[in-house]
Amino acid sequence: MESMKQPEFIINPSLRLRTAHINVAWHQVDGGIIDREGEYLCASCRYIVDGHTVMIIVADLPQIDIIYFPSTDFNDTGIQEWLRVTLRDHITAQAEKVLPERVRYWLENKGLAGGGVVIKRLPKNVLGQCTYDNVIYLPPMLVIFRSDWIDGVILHEMAHFRHKHHRKPFWDHLSVLLGEDARHKDAKTDICLAPYFPYYCFLMK
Repeated sequence: MESMKQPEFIINPSLRLRTAHINVAWHQVDGGIIDREGEYLCASCRYIVDGHTVMIIVADLPQIDIIYFPSTDFNDTGIQEWLRVTLRDHITAQAEKVLPERVRYWLENKGLAGGGVVIKRLPKNVLGQCTYDNVIYLPPMLVIFRSDWIDGVILHEMAHFRHKHHRKPFWDHLSVLLGEDARHKDAKTDICLAPYFPYYCFLMK
């Protein structure tokens, strides 16, 4: 049997993921406590090694608590994949709640009428899409962005209600929606997001 491929990044207690909509917190406890707490949780919330619970993830969104045994091997590929998938699924659940609410807020705020919003994975480097009937598609990853970045993506897609291209009239209209120069804001966001984007893509794949 082939060994699992080593992940691009390691998820461990040094991970700091704290935004307006997601907060990941780490808690180290002894083995007896984690075993007892694990008995009352569903199987998908626990990672078990040799019959003992070594890690628990409990989500009361936006809070995600990761409880782990002191000797947990964070280089273990099985633990890494379980952590990534479990975090991704909780983040996706939060995105399905938060992002449509944010779209509705901006539709009302700007007096626009859209065709709906769909939360789904999009191709890498695509942060939003707008169809010809004004349905907005947003990736779950957005919910771990800063609030102003989320709003920038949403308003970008709403600017496509009027202009189905990226020529000058689009950017002029987006500048009106944003209340600032859209090209400048877009460039600034790209610079700020660049250090985090590969990790976000890994986490949400």
